[in-house]
This record gives sequence, structure tokens and C-alpha cells, in this order.
Amino acid sequence: MKPIFLMLFIAAASFTQAQAFPPPPAVANSSQKQLIDEFLEVSRYKEALINYAKEYLELKMFDYNVDPPKELLTKEQARTIINRFDFDDFKPSLHSSLSFISEKNLKELIQFHKGIGSTLSRDNSVFLITPSIDLNIKNQIDYAIENIKK
Repeated sequence: MKPIFLMLFIAAASFTQAQAFPPPPAVANSSQKQLIDEFLEVSRYKEALINYAKEYLELKMFDYNVDPPKELLTKEQARTIINRFDFDDFKPSLHSSLSFISEKNLKELIQFHKGIGSTLSRDNSVFLITPSIDLNIKNQIDYAIENIKK
């Protein structure tokens, strides 16, 4: 009798844990949001993110698994995708992803970027990125590629 009761208890416990919802997305408080916006401005984050998107698009333009490589996306289509990229629509994702940085560290990042003239590399291709920012930008670009092909 005890083994049956124990198995029922374990099954019920695992079922209730499987029903757990994921934690809500991170939200920056108003002070953090203001600092994140300042960081995005002084680091020229928009330019760096667009450069990152361009590099990603270049990788998606051809299917290299065939010989000769097959063009999947024209340069004009890639240019259209970049021109349609709306940084303001992407900002909530940035606020969420960067909200884990303390206000003190955000202030230091702002001072750092001001001190180096707002760019980490000559072509502004180096920037602070998290896995969620990477995933979100790639998903947005992939979605744009699918829509432009229709």
C-alpha cells in the first residue's frame, strides 16, 4: 500500500510542477529605463545593432549547402529589410534584456562610452549583447526574410 501511495504522491507532485508558468519578463524600473536609453544613445547602439543585423543577413543570403551556392535573398531585398528595421519597436526587448544591469553599472557603461567617443570599434560592430537580444534580432530578421519572399 505504501509504494502505491508514494507513486501517486510523486505523480501528483510532478504534474503540479509541470503546470508552472514561466516567470514574467524582466521589466526595467523608470530610473533604469532612463539610464538604458542614455546608454543606447551614447553607445550608438542602434547603429551597432543594425550593423549586426546586416552581418546576419549576409549569412542568410545564400544557401551554402548546395554547389554552387544558391541565392536566397537579393541585395535589394536585404537593403529593404534593413531600411524597414524599426529600432523603437525593438527597444522594449532591450529594456528587458538590459534591466539586469545595476544602475551603478549602467552609469559606468555610459561614462565608459562617453570616454571612448561612443564607439568600441571603427565600424561600430562591437557592442553589448545578451542571448535574448541575439535571439530577438535574429527572429525579427528571419520573420522579415519570410515576409519579403511572399
